[in-house]
Amino acid sequence: MEQTKSFKFSWKNMLKSNLIILTIVFLSAVLTSCGGKQSPQVQSILPSRYTDVVVAEVNKTQIFFVDIEDLAISRALISEGETLEFDSVIYNTVLNEVIDQRLLALKALEKKLDQEPEVIRRLALARDFTLSNVMLEKQIKSKVNDKTIERLYVEQKYLRGQRDEIQVRHILVEDFKVASKVAMRLSEGDSFDDLVSEYSKDIHTNESGGILPYFSKDMMDDEFSKLAFSLSVGEFSPPLETKDGWHIVQLLKRRRAPQPTLPEMRESIIDFMTYDEVNSLLSKLRKESTIKLNDLSETYLERSQDITEND
Repeated sequence: MEQTKSFKFSWKNMLKSNLIILTIVFLSAVLTSCGGKQSPQVQSILPSRYTDVVVAEVNKTQIFFVDIEDLAISRALISEGETLEFDSVIYNTVLNEVIDQRLLALKALEKKLDQEPEVIRRLALARDFTLSNVMLEKQIKSKVNDKTIERLYVEQKYLRGQRDEIQVRHILVEDFKVASKVAMRLSEGDSFDDLVSEYSKDIHTNESGGILPYFSKDMMDDEFSKLAFSLSVGEFSPPLETKDGWHIVQLLKRRRAPQPTLPEMRESIIDFMTYDEVNSLLSKLRKESTIKLNDLSETYLERSQDITEND
């Protein structure tokens, strides 16, 4: 079975951004003149999840609880899935911020700022950003679900189950001369722990007798892993040079990689699948689309000359 890539990338911040909330705040302020209802244009833009519990009204426009919740999440004031209490300081702080934003947006509409070319351009950009995020959310929702998460977990569980892990302890020194001296003393029966305390420059393992956590072959420097995995349990290595210095290594234990549980891997699997789906979708769209990049070198040169002349 082909090995799946590691899970490290997260698109959560992209999907829950301040710009989405600010765009919704402004767009939802674009109302018909009677009744305070949202215009059909705004209703077509707003995802259904934004038509939720109304928590405030500002000049006949509505603010929804989910707007407050999403902004709190995007600001890392609460975590995804955490309950936002109506009587909390966070809720009231964010609510008042959204009210202030709505007041400013309504004032901008009153002054017809939304009809200015620069504002139209910025609103179009914000609309594109919001729609692109909604598109990604729907794509991810359709592809990343309990069934696909469990399938990838089974694949990862199988791959991890086929790997060996070892635990070693090491002494890290600055040059070959010292490493040779340490190796000689070990061969004469000196205590590994004592030599770690006396010579090792690895501040992270000095107090644990030089012991490193269990690792597989792909988790360490290639030369270090190759040497460590070639040892028998209890055997000392000859001096080995890496980018960190010179090592004397002793193999302590060897085992099969332990099987992680689904809850332990779930978040990293979701992060990976999210990244993979976004990357696949964008690659597909780029292949299917016509994209032309204009040469701006002459424009840039002209602007640079204008700036120089003005100085």
